[in-house]
Amino acid sequence: MRILVTGGAGYLGSEVARQAVAAGHDALATQLQHASPHGCALRLDLRDDDAVHLAFMKHGPEVVVHTAYRQRDEALADDVVRASRNVALAAHRVEARLLNLSTDLVFDGEHGAPYREEDEPRPVSAYGQAKLEAEHLVAELHPQALTVRTSLLYGKVEPGPQELLAANADATFYEDEIRCPTRVGQLAAALLELAARDERGILHVAGPKAVSRLEFAGLLGAVDPRGVPAPPGRARNVALDSSRATSLLSVPVSGIA
Repeated sequence: MRILVTGGAGYLGSEVARQAVAAGHDALATQLQHASPHGCALRLDLRDDDAVHLAFMKHGPEVVVHTAYRQRDEALADDVVRASRNVALAAHRVEARLLNLSTDLVFDGEHGAPYREEDEPRPVSAYGQAKLEAEHLVAELHPQALTVRTSLLYGKVEPGPQELLAANADATFYEDEIRCPTRVGQLAAALLELAARDERGILHVAGPKAVSRLEFAGLLGAVDPRGVPAPPGRARNVALDSSRATSLLSVPVSGIA
């Protein structure tokens, strides 16, 4: 299977590409500024409509796993919304299966967590709003696509963003923000399994255990982590109900111990 992974140098994208190569797939991994460590590197600016279209036509992926994003507010319109539009449109044109990654932050955390796929999104952050806009564009431009919502990722051998934050003695952690930490390797394996299935729409794939950011830091080894209340405009309990994914998938998504 020829798989194109966007954000191939990223935390999740590089793991998807690594597992795809190990499974014998022909993996293309897009890069912008940093080299993709696994798969065949493909330099591509996802914000460039024409470049994305030409790359997809040239390489003919059968499956596209769209993990690329940037979370800075000034980058959201181009790097999340426009990039997702371009990927969805190009994937549909070449008849490639599309898996689009999204986030638990499309919810506001005030309306009955754990959230199911059919619950109404109400993002309170600019990032959550941009990801929701991207979800809508993907659904409109590629009706057969599957959007996978997940949560905080961790668990590589080399420390990732969450591990580095937990190791920062000066960091503070929100004691009332609840998430479902997810092992990146298990999520990548789930995505590759879903690539071979015909699921479409929205699917929550996250760890089953909901913990606060403060508790999560402690579980990652933070020594005496300092807890603070989440500021206004920050989503509180955005735990995801991933029971549907659990019933579909053969690979485990066990989350934080």
